Amino acid sequence: MAVDTAVLVVDVRNAALGVLQHERPDGGAHGGEWALPGTFLHEGETLADAVLRSLAEKVGLRGTRPQQLHVFDDPDRDDRGWVLAVAHVVVVLGEDVDPVLANRPDVRVVPVEEAEGQPFDHDEIVRLAVDRVRQDYALQPDPAGLLGERFTLKALQALHDTVAPQPGPGEARPSIDTFRRYMVGRGLIQPTGLFARKQPGSSVMGKPAELYRRSADERDLTDVLGVRPVRKDRSRADRSGNATEPARSFQPLTGHKVNTHIQSLVDEVAGQVALTLSVMPHYVAVRPLGEERVAAYARPQTLSVGLDPDDAVAVTGRFPAFRLERTSAATHHVHVPVLALVDPVVRRAAMDALERALVRVAGGQ
Repeated sequence: MAVDTAVLVVDVRNAALGVLQHERPDGGAHGGEWALPGTFLHEGETLADAVLRSLAEKVGLRGTRPQQLHVFDDPDRDDRGWVLAVAHVVVVLGEDVDPVLANRPDVRVVPVEEAEGQPFDHDEIVRLAVDRVRQDYALQPDPAGLLGERFTLKALQALHDTVAPQPGPGEARPSIDTFRRYMVGRGLIQPTGLFARKQPGSSVMGKPAELYRRSADERDLTDVLGVRPVRKDRSRADRSGNATEPARSFQPLTGHKVNTHIQSLVDEVAGQVALTLSVMPHYVAVRPLGEERVAAYARPQTLSVGLDPDDAVAVTGRFPAFRLERTSAATHHVHVPVLALVDPVVRRAAMDALERALVRVAGGQ
């Protein structure tokens, strides 16, 4: 039994999401290769203790709160024998990793989309970790508690923008007002009545920024109990911010700016594959019915579909109007601009890609 951990590093300063790797020592399995930190379970040791030990020994990280991600049990995943691995995920700020990088030449951070060719099934672990964290941050305000108990709206938005998928061509992140309406309007965060202190020597004029906190149901579960709260599908909400039934098509959805051409394409696919739509601050998440993983992101002017890397490369090679983003080691996104959907052939290709993405997620691939 082994544990492997994807340490996702949120670099808000450079708006980049990376993953921590360590160079495996020479003389052992896959010596000299870069991989995720992991270890075998010792007798009498819990999974959580093994993860904390591996992070401290392999990459010099302490004081983290790992979450279980998935159990990998393919008999061929490890060439040393049949080894079950329980994958975990940890989210940390870039500034908290800087001291480790300064003192450990055998530790590095690479962009999540460049974490390819790792031994074992670490590429797949990175993909699952990125998908999990992006969905968590789309549904909840800073669920990992990286900003502490009190934070400014600007800091929260910068954090969420860093974790969220990159916007497509001609698109931008939501404005601070849009982000406020989502977080405050739906009761996800509440003002504390306090204000941030101005930094000594700051030339910024005006009123200090207001401080917010996560609402009690989110904050108490994450900060006090140390567990992740049950997800709430906020696809449709009443005026009090309470979730109602999830939407199955764009018709009942409000509060989004997705182009009608993209709406009609998604709704047409919904006639063939049962799906669920969720309005997020940055996009409308498209998921198979009953699944938590997102298959596609419907943005105002772009439909971004998550595919197998080989499939994504092939599709973008056939259709120059599509843009390829190597999102993670095992999932690439195909960005379809709304102007391309005017062509019936291109529109059909986009529909096929969305259907494959939905089937892929539903099948756990």
